[in-house]
Amino acid sequence: MTAIRLPRPDPPPPPPTSGPREKALAWLGSLKNIAGCTGAIGGLGLTATGVLGSPEWPFVVAALYAIGALVTPAPRPAPAGAQLRAAELRRVVDAQLRALAEHAPAEVTSAAARVVDALREVLDRPQLLRAGSPEAFVVVRTIADYLPTALEVYLGLPARYAETHRLDDGRTPRQVVVDQLALLEKGIRDVTEAAAAGDTAKLLAHGRFLADRFGSTDLDLPNPPV
Repeated sequence: MTAIRLPRPDPPPPPPTSGPREKALAWLGSLKNIAGCTGAIGGLGLTATGVLGSPEWPFVVAALYAIGALVTPAPRPAPAGAQLRAAELRRVVDAQLRALAEHAPAEVTSAAARVVDALREVLDRPQLLRAGSPEAFVVVRTIADYLPTALEVYLGLPARYAETHRLDDGRTPRQVVVDQLALLEKGIRDVTEAAAAGDTAKLLAHGRFLADRFGSTDLDLPNPPV
């Protein structure tokens, strides 16, 4: 039996390589260099006012630069896959559903379609998903791994076996994959609600800001359920 491979999103491109010139320019604009220069300028100021004299002032200026550069934390790199490629992910999940419909029975296709509908709902509003957030991670991993892997394992079984074989808990493989898809759908809808709740909190905060400044507004919303 030929294994069925469903579409998956392309991996994020690797960061561009940089040569000595690019690294030097990046350092010049970094917070570490700025902090070091601030310390060095302070040392030069002490020299100009006579607090520091020769021959120690060059060493003190260099030490203050080094201290400023060392104590300033380096910027944290963005997590892998932090940028949510919503349009690409939407195309991939649509292609997964089309490919599935050619091989799976109606019950499995319908259950997968409900997962895809949940994914479309959140992908149509990518602004809800903060880059690098747990919610964005779940959405990307569902499309890249959880959904296609569950379906590929099921599609790799002989059709009669998938429909009639009883597992230890009494379910058939078809019933197992339908249940797994229901869990995925619930997980994505929970993610969407969590992301929307965060966005509603921002709206409520803005409404309170306007009320404080200008009196009652139409943005006075009820508090979201906990």
